[in-house]
Amino acid sequence: MKRRQLMETLTGYMFIVPYILLFTIFTGIPFVIAMGLSFVNVKYITKLDNIQFVGLENFVRFFSDPDALAALERTAIYSLIYVPLIMIIGFVLAVILNKGVFFKKSLRSMVFLPYVSNMVAVAVVFRLLLGARGPVVGLLLKLGVENPPILLTDAKLVLPTVVAIAVWKSVGLNMIVYLAALQGVPKALNEAARIDGATRFQQIIHVTLPVVSPTTFFLSISSLITSLQNFTVIQSLTQGGPGQATTVMSINIVRTAFTRFDTSYASAQAMVMFAVVMLITLVQWRGQKKWVTY
Repeated sequence: MKRRQLMETLTGYMFIVPYILLFTIFTGIPFVIAMGLSFVNVKYITKLDNIQFVGLENFVRFFSDPDALAALERTAIYSLIYVPLIMIIGFVLAVILNKGVFFKKSLRSMVFLPYVSNMVAVAVVFRLLLGARGPVVGLLLKLGVENPPILLTDAKLVLPTVVAIAVWKSVGLNMIVYLAALQGVPKALNEAARIDGATRFQQIIHVTLPVVSPTTFFLSISSLITSLQNFTVIQSLTQGGPGQATTVMSINIVRTAFTRFDTSYASAQAMVMFAVVMLITLVQWRGQKKWVTY
């Protein structure tokens, strides 16, 4: 019996060791290095002999830098639009596809397909669709709209447009996860609510949502983290423009590190983002006790 338990334990370690090893190499060690760099004065070409400990100077610089604070504000706006939108749309699609609708499997595949598509290819398509000579502008002109907005070059509309494209691309994952959770909602609960006179909407609010609340909690955290990992979608669509309209923290960090070669300041910005994510996640973990039902 002990030999069998030992073999099961070793088998378990064999499965997790590759992940831990790769995580340590590609995430853990770079994180520790970035944390160390945020407290020194390293430039991209700084000699080791010239490295000096500067304490919190890079962080003080961040909170007095109007461009960095503006990038942080845009990141917050991006997340505040992205997270509720992808959560609501993903849940609504899952509820619809969980019922008997025509071509359910085809619709499910169509919604999930953008998630596995290459972001650069998606960006090329949307730049063509939303460009000055694209079909969207042409359709608006035919409908009588004078001076239709070019969504990817309009400073006021470009950030919501980028968020909408990001939601369209990633909502399939939320839908699939919610769809799996809906399979576990006991039919007896909905039947009891229906007998008590609850409408379909009331059943969703008072029965379905509480049952799938652990899934909602998981998706809310993962969607928040995804919203902050927005470098690829923005770089592919707008490169942070027009002007600074879509220069969020991820874009600003990369520019600081690889355009201005200010490595330590870029690391400090990354640490600020890490602290923000940890704080929000901690609040969510504390709040889950009040609204998550296990």
